[in-house]
Amino acid sequence: MALEEGIILPILPQEIIIEVLLRLPVKSLVKFRCVCKPWLSLISSPQFAKTHLKISSEKNKGEDDRLVLGCTSDYGVFIRSINLDSFMHGNNFTDAAKVYGHEMYVNFLRVELRMIGSCNGLICISVGSCGVFLWNPSIRKSKILPPSGSEFRNYSNTVTYGFGYDESNDDYKVVENFGFATDVYSHSAKLKIYSLRTNSWKEIENWPGAYPSRRRARTCAFVNGAFHWSGRPNGHWQITSLNTETELYGEISLPEYEIGLKDLTLGVLRKCLCVFYNYKTHLDVWMMKKYGVRESWTKLVCIMDIQDNVYQAPVPLYASESGIILMKYGSTFKLYNSADKITSTFLEISSPDPQSDYKAITYTESLVLPNSDHEGNQQWWQWGTKDDDWDYQHLGSHSELVDSAQQLYLTMDLMEMLKRISIAIS
Repeated sequence: MALEEGIILPILPQEIIIEVLLRLPVKSLVKFRCVCKPWLSLISSPQFAKTHLKISSEKNKGEDDRLVLGCTSDYGVFIRSINLDSFMHGNNFTDAAKVYGHEMYVNFLRVELRMIGSCNGLICISVGSCGVFLWNPSIRKSKILPPSGSEFRNYSNTVTYGFGYDESNDDYKVVENFGFATDVYSHSAKLKIYSLRTNSWKEIENWPGAYPSRRRARTCAFVNGAFHWSGRPNGHWQITSLNTETELYGEISLPEYEIGLKDLTLGVLRKCLCVFYNYKTHLDVWMMKKYGVRESWTKLVCIMDIQDNVYQAPVPLYASESGIILMKYGSTFKLYNSADKITSTFLEISSPDPQSDYKAITYTESLVLPNSDHEGNQQWWQWGTKDDDWDYQHLGSHSELVDSAQQLYLTMDLMEMLKRISIAIS
């Protein structure tokens, strides 16, 4: 691509180049890794990824969040990543996907797909008996976790998972709550935790929480460095927590609920722990604005006419600062406006399998690798079609430093980079 007349590439100190790169979007950085070997090494380093994540997290107000949708079919697992803002305000799903999304297919037939959680750009996915995966859609890197050792012998076995980040030890962790029948009338559960840093599982003894229910299989929420489960181990609703650093159990006090409560699920909205009280006719959304302080529980909204059933319970996915809540009912997506208390159906997606609805989760783009620092680089996991505008197989193919401005201007994104450089040095 020819240079525009009058534009001269400045010679900048290395520290300024790094500062500029740290403020670019992930998609641009993935492309810029092929500019030269030093840039490839810099952008691929774990420390650069951590610093970039910190800077982007401070300025991200949710506008750049993305939504992952997935479902199963006779042909495999179908997954699509879409810009969340475009998804909520676009005309329809197809148009948003053409502009902002990309499709992936995984050759696992007729399996149960679960979106376990997302943290720092990594998504944790369970694909039936095929295992649990960590996946970064932004850089197309993934890792399959080793088996936990839990044996699924019959229908009485149930399992739920959680995914989070142990900041004190710079370690990503997955918890498995495995339920099993001790006899005809009794059930028990074991809790195991996986460490990405050690790439191994271990059992956490004396689990005080409830037996994992199939109905509440989505109720593990990660917030403030702890995993949280809802359940009724003693006949009363409670929230049990597990701190990722100390691996000690705790209990979180619940807000008051009405008579007739049918189900209680947990979630995370605006980085706060949330409780969803399902009364079949309406859904109360509570948010703990100050973690661990019972008095900080605040009822955000009461959503009426939810039309809940056992297969399509309402799941709040995202809450904007302006009071718009994105909810999923099976494969139907609705927006609730807390200002006028109106729920509107804005999208219904046809699943490839009529018996399987879409699973969904939100995440923020990052460069974080789904493997520990001591592990070598993994091959790209070919989930299907690549982005139309870039061939990832050619990243890092340039063997020498660029020796002309024409080589450096690989994409129009670099024009934006020059604007940022001018601001940085002015």
